[in-house]
Amino acid sequence: MGNVLNISGDLLLLAALLAGAFFVFARVKAEYKLRRRLSGPVAVLQTGYFFIYFLCSYAFLDSRLSQVNTKGMLFYFAIVLILTGFLIVMFSMPLLGRRSFGMKVGGLRTSGIYLYSRNPQLVGSFFFIAGYAMLWPSWQGFLWAGLWLVIAHWMVQAEETHLKEVFGDEYRAYCTRTPRYLGLPKK
Repeated sequence: MGNVLNISGDLLLLAALLAGAFFVFARVKAEYKLRRRLSGPVAVLQTGYFFIYFLCSYAFLDSRLSQVNTKGMLFYFAIVLILTGFLIVMFSMPLLGRRSFGMKVGGLRTSGIYLYSRNPQLVGSFFFIAGYAMLWPSWQGFLWAGLWLVIAHWMVQAEETHLKEVFGDEYRAYCTRTPRYLGLPKK
């Protein structure tokens, strides 16, 4: 009986996180349409949502370090993913500056890491999350990491509409040569 309650609780939390993401990114999209940038409160709402998502790892994963199996290839693969994801985020976010919170519109970033992904910070975050979930392999960890894909995609959809309005043909051309998430640029 306790296992059924645990599954129900996990699914309820998953549903709440999905509903929260839907609300937050609908708000972000509306704010971009209305103001052409995010206001402080909506930027805080979006950041707060991501903070809550990351805190939920403790509900989905057995996050006691003593339970991590450090023997085997899965552990080393997880560490490589975590480090790779961390480095991608650390190298991509500072390039955006205040733009990374949608509060200031600057120039379109199309060089460096942005040649291979229009959203490297989200790709890096997924690598980090997937590696972290692999430290405690379970179906709940799979759900938690998979949820990131949905959340990130909704965020990207909200931002792309905005970027098309702000940068027009320059952004459309960038989209034709640069993958949305990860890949080699097209000539």
